[in-house]
Amino acid sequence: MPWQGIVKAALIGIAFAANSTLAAAACAGGSNPFTVLVLRAGVAFLTLYLLLARRGIPRHLPVPQRWQAIGLGVLFGSYSWAVLQAFAYMPVALVVVTFYTYPLMVAGYAWWRGWERFSLATGLAFMTAFAGIMLALDVFGAHPDPRGVIMVLVSAVVVTIVLTLSPRVRGQGDSRPVTLHMLGTACGLFMLGLITSSEFSLPVTTLGWFGLIGAPVFYTWAVIALFEVLAVIGPFRMSLVMNVEPVASVLLSFLLLGEQLRQLQLVGVALVVAAVVLLEGSRLRRARAEA
Repeated sequence: MPWQGIVKAALIGIAFAANSTLAAAACAGGSNPFTVLVLRAGVAFLTLYLLLARRGIPRHLPVPQRWQAIGLGVLFGSYSWAVLQAFAYMPVALVVVTFYTYPLMVAGYAWWRGWERFSLATGLAFMTAFAGIMLALDVFGAHPDPRGVIMVLVSAVVVTIVLTLSPRVRGQGDSRPVTLHMLGTACGLFMLGLITSSEFSLPVTTLGWFGLIGAPVFYTWAVIALFEVLAVIGPFRMSLVMNVEPVASVLLSFLLLGEQLRQLQLVGVALVVAAVVLLEGSRLRRARAEA
């Protein structure tokens, strides 16, 4: 197992967690979701475009594939906006851990379509994740804001659709031009939303500025590095190592935002992470056996 790739995958997960926490800090410091989203998607799009141009990789796509990538970009932008909006109703750590049920949704869809066999580990992972979400959201005590819960769960469903459709759109070619079109589409939608809502707003606190500048940096590096690591360690190991993201979100939201979770909620976070690890570990063992 290439340990360098494993370490980099873990850093990518931490970078995504830092991106979420810093985006929430920017909004709490006086900015708003559309401002953060435009800056984050714009920096990622420009960086990826320049990277592809420097390496001589074509940025254009055939017309049918281009429209498909644009459609994925609309979905991509929708769930990004909903997740950032949910920070107004839920702590960052709970938004991330609830959103992180999407690997289980992907597995459920694959089982329903007959792409994978349903196993005892799959059923156990689903039950563990459900129990973890119930504890993490403290549904029996704190009564979480249903608006935030619905936004995050819908976002998880949408990203599941993106992940299951993107291989068809990508085909056998390079995925980065497809990602470039997705980022460009999402950025255009965010700019349209920013213009129509007239909600452009810069932070008024030091932490808010730190979040507004830092979120695009971490997001851009994580998105670009993701492709390189996928080629080295494969999707199964990548999904397994990326489980550091919700854990890192808990720690970063505590350090930067002062958010604290009760012990029972931390147990719920651990159960969700354990469920995804169980599922991805089972899929990895099955893939090895078939190989």
